[in-house]
This record gives sequence, structure tokens and C-alpha cells, in this order.
Amino acid sequence: MIKKISLVTALMFFAVFAYAQKTPLVLTVDMGQLYNDYWKAQEAQEKFNSSVENAQQEIQTMIDEGMAMAQDLQGMQEKLNNPALSEDAKKEIATEAQAKANLIRQKELDVNNYRQQTDRTLQQRRQSIVNLHLSEIKEVVVEVAKSKGADLVLNTNGLAVVYFDPSFDVTQDVLAKLNANKPQE
Repeated sequence: MIKKISLVTALMFFAVFAYAQKTPLVLTVDMGQLYNDYWKAQEAQEKFNSSVENAQQEIQTMIDEGMAMAQDLQGMQEKLNNPALSEDAKKEIATEAQAKANLIRQKELDVNNYRQQTDRTLQQRRQSIVNLHLSEIKEVVVEVAKSKGADLVLNTNGLAVVYFDPSFDVTQDVLAKLNANKPQE
């Protein structure tokens, strides 16, 4: 849907250029390649990957702790099946087993909460990194486009307008026509 809108927008700009009787200079750029090959983005991606790996290790440590508790619980349950155990000893082990089961449930909740919070945090951080570097890239694209006298720069990786000469914007003219028949209040 967005690609269709972007393509329609680009075609509208071409029509405006033709109407304005100025031969527009249209350039293209591959924003995906620029992002992937930009050293700052690569460096940030490496740091981000390290953060993801650290989070995964922390989650695995928590899971391992939970597994160790589950093995302890299993050992307690095996002891409960021992016919030579006195009733008092069985009650004591059953109480310990119930406490251990509660700890295991809490550990599961902790792992799930930590995983969800970490995923949200990493997702926000990733989006911030991408936005920062795309902003830097776009600034340089505009600079290069202006130095070449370009009126329009299209992203070949997604067909979106990256830059356009504001003198070609007819938004206010279109809006005036749209609102020309607005009833008076």
C-alpha cells in the first residue's frame, strides 16, 4: 500500500514538473545500500548485536537456574515416594516441594517478563539507531542532490521520494481548490 502511494506521489511530481515547463533533474539512490554500507550504521549494528547476545545469555542463565530448581523438585518428589520415610519427613519434604514449585513458577514469570521487557527495549533501541542513521544519510542525499541541481531524488529500494525541490509542491494550490466550495459557517 505504501509503495503504491509512493509511486503515485512520484508520478504526480513528474506531472507537476511537466506542467511547470521545467525539465526536472531526477536522481535515484538506493537507501538500503547506503544504510547497509554506512560505517556508522555498521558499527552501531555490531554494538546492537552484542547487546542482543548479552540479553540472550542472561535469559539462558535464568532458564538454567529454573531447570536446576526443577531438578531439585524432581528429587524431592522421588523422596516422597520412598515408603521408608516417616509421615513427618514426608510432610516436611512436601512443604519444601511446594515452596520449590512456587519458586519455579515465579522464575518462569521472571524469565517471561525479562524477555518481554528486553525485546521491547531492544526494539526501541534498534528503531532509534535506524532513525538516527537514516536521518544522517538523508541529509547527505539532500546535500548531494542540491549540489547536482536535482529537483527530485527517488529511492530505488522502495520507490519513495527522498528529496524534492519545494518549489514543485502544489499542496496549497490543491487544498485551495478542494476547499473552494466549503460552506460558510
